[in-house]
Amino acid sequence: MKHVMRWVAPLLLALPLGIACSSTDPENDPAEPTDDESRLRNEIFEENASGKADNADCSGVVLPDQSGFNKRVAITFDDGPHLDNTPRVLDVLAAHHATATFFINGKGVRTAQHRDLLKRMHEAGHIIGNHSQNHANLKTVSAATLKAEIEGTHQILLDVGVKPAFFRFPYGSSSCATAETVRSYGYAVTGWHIDSADWCFAASRGGVGYCDPATFQHVPNSYRSDIAGFVLSQARAKGGGVLLFHDVHAYTVGVLDSILTKLENDGFRFVGLDDVDTFPRLNGKKPASSPFIGSACEDHDDCNFTAVNEAGFCQTYEGGGFCSISCNGTCPDKAGMAPTFCVSLDGNSGQCVAKSSAANGYCADLPGTTAKPMSRFIGTSSAPASTADVCVP
Repeated sequence: MKHVMRWVAPLLLALPLGIACSSTDPENDPAEPTDDESRLRNEIFEENASGKADNADCSGVVLPDQSGFNKRVAITFDDGPHLDNTPRVLDVLAAHHATATFFINGKGVRTAQHRDLLKRMHEAGHIIGNHSQNHANLKTVSAATLKAEIEGTHQILLDVGVKPAFFRFPYGSSSCATAETVRSYGYAVTGWHIDSADWCFAASRGGVGYCDPATFQHVPNSYRSDIAGFVLSQARAKGGGVLLFHDVHAYTVGVLDSILTKLENDGFRFVGLDDVDTFPRLNGKKPASSPFIGSACEDHDDCNFTAVNEAGFCQTYEGGGFCSISCNGTCPDKAGMAPTFCVSLDGNSGQCVAKSSAANGYCADLPGTTAKPMSRFIGTSSAPASTADVCVP
């Protein structure tokens, strides 16, 4: 049941877990993240990296669409609007003929100028989403506070002519209960696939342009001073997806053009969050049938997909064939498909196969296969030893 919306005045909420807003003045570049804020961002990155589509219903960061992006990227920005930085971001986006989604905090919409900026963003074709009123860790607040955090920003957007459809939890921090509450308002909970970590490059202990490992652990050392390289490496690994920035950082504005240029030069193109072909599940649609690990096939053309940077191929055998990719310890899953497992069919290398499950009729949908227990191919990975019933010839 949808809630009846009403104006809720901005609240000055004390943030839990010792996490404070980065700046008392939203128009200033945020200060260095607190230790608690860094810890939470590290935890959320790990949740996203290890998360699969089957736990997206409770997560604020794991998206239901996990593959099939075909080098398409949705650009998103959190924490604005910012009277100085956001207009400059709009200019960069226009130069790249790109639209983006801006997840705003209601507390930052304080003047007629802010409301006019929101209208300009909307009229330019950008999507504006709800990022809560005060940027609290909504996983830990009371039900009443959660309601106020959602409704305050929702009403601001309605007042400037926007009908918001996407909600992003601050820090990506959610629980099953908070995600269910957000969805009861008609929102799609929207995480991300590619974390630019611009908040770390902009304001970490190492200085502007350097992401200190003490602030954020998950940037490889080779990219500690190379945000564009870090973003491109993630985009390549995932084939595209939702990209996270923050338009409150002047640093982000300064590097945005070079990052988008690198992506374009590598063959990526920009789409909106509402692009149903790229993000069908996020938009409440059933995805078009597409091949994946465990799909029946006759030749390699039937397995025209890429997952975790590996090209699909058809493993043929007497009586049939199934799509697969090479693996080293683990394999990706896809919502609606049988879960996958990394095994060795030749005794030397790893290959992803489908587990026996209801999604493939317990192997009956793959002619010529039966369910057999097999050990995980670990290879050079750190994956733990395991066994599973998989569909193999």
